[in-house]
Amino acid sequence: MTQLAAPLATRELYCPSHFGNTYEATLPGEMTDLLAEAKFWGFNRFSDWFDTIDLYNVYEKKHKLFNMPEAIWARKFSNFKCADKLGFELGLVVSPNHVFSNQVTPENEAEKTGKFFGQLVCPSKPGATELILNNYRKLFQDFKERGLRLGSIGGGAYDYGGCACEKCSPWIVTFGKLFKQIAELAEEFFGSISVELWGWWWTDEDHQEFTKWADAEAPDYFKAMSFHLPYGVTDYQVCPIPRNCAEKAFVHIAYGEKSGHDAYCHFGANIAPVRLEKTVKYLVSRGAAGFLAYSEGDHDDINKAILAGLASKQYSSADEVLHAYAKRYFGTNPAGWSELLHYLGDFETIETVKCRRLFDKLSRGVINSWRFQQIEERLKMAEAHRAVLAETDWTQKRLAAARAFIASKERLYRNVWRLGLQRHAFRFETYMPDWYDSFIKMSGEKKFESSIDVNAQA
Repeated sequence: MTQLAAPLATRELYCPSHFGNTYEATLPGEMTDLLAEAKFWGFNRFSDWFDTIDLYNVYEKKHKLFNMPEAIWARKFSNFKCADKLGFELGLVVSPNHVFSNQVTPENEAEKTGKFFGQLVCPSKPGATELILNNYRKLFQDFKERGLRLGSIGGGAYDYGGCACEKCSPWIVTFGKLFKQIAELAEEFFGSISVELWGWWWTDEDHQEFTKWADAEAPDYFKAMSFHLPYGVTDYQVCPIPRNCAEKAFVHIAYGEKSGHDAYCHFGANIAPVRLEKTVKYLVSRGAAGFLAYSEGDHDDINKAILAGLASKQYSSADEVLHAYAKRYFGTNPAGWSELLHYLGDFETIETVKCRRLFDKLSRGVINSWRFQQIEERLKMAEAHRAVLAETDWTQKRLAAARAFIASKERLYRNVWRLGLQRHAFRFETYMPDWYDSFIKMSGEKKFESSIDVNAQA
């Protein structure tokens, strides 16, 4: 890879603590250790999203119990405190019209499509915008009272957000107006703040309409746009963005080299040296201001090191990063580990016999930690998966292989990553291999269907 002329300025680690993931389950000591390592590799901004999924309004409760809403709020602020003590700039990601569960009523609820989901109110309904701004006013006051200063605020228009009603159309402009009001409120609490955009799911038309509105009604207000990189894509499509708005990328690090089932925590460690090296190279070629790295936990630890290590100019290739990673965490044969991790990047093409031989050799004298164990379990899952595919009927041999795959995944969830109660995309049964439905039918177990099963970009 070409030597970087200079580090990418903003290297943001977006760590939403939710859905039973690492960041929701961790305690301050462990979170401090994780973020200290992230800083070592080169990250310089930490962010989270105060999602309110299934949560009542923590600011208007009439009891003193410590239920799920209070626990989620406390954990998020605890993580921000850990990041602040380590010297990270603090960023907040917002999805503007997503509110507390007990704030949505038949009178104010947003109209939803497949692209809009969550606890959403329509900003065009009477009182809805005031409700939203009041939520953020209390949240910003909460930050300030805890001695935490936000340096940036980033707005997302979709996913848990949006409204499809006629008055909110085009939604991307309604989003822009609402997000600007939230950002202006943040500035009342924190002074000058970098107001940024993240383009998850934005269309070409969205970019055009938002830019037209912003240049006319909010000139020079938005400081950066993190372009969306869909699964398997290493460079973004250049679209119109507001004047004097820097380019960044929304880089999904919680999957392997390719799209498919190998996302989040479902197949062991996420490993993508080729993909991420190409992305950093592209960002450098564009003169980009940085990136927002979308992380979901311990399972993308290797990708954290690769992306931040390259973008911070500490290393000139993914191979160099993997050498350093192995030396720091495994203590044996950095070159051999780099070779193996490259082999393990695409789950569907793992050559299990070759990888097993190399893994066993490298494991002699290794430092045994969760970082090592997640690689070991990824290989075991690949071996079990291949064994299932080698059979066509559900013989005892094939059943044993399927059970071995599931047992390996269970060890990852509970012994290695110590995850909490998994929801949404982290549900244990999500993104299973194609043979799983056939296997589970044999047990007579009823499968809960979810929109996440058919949403390829979740």
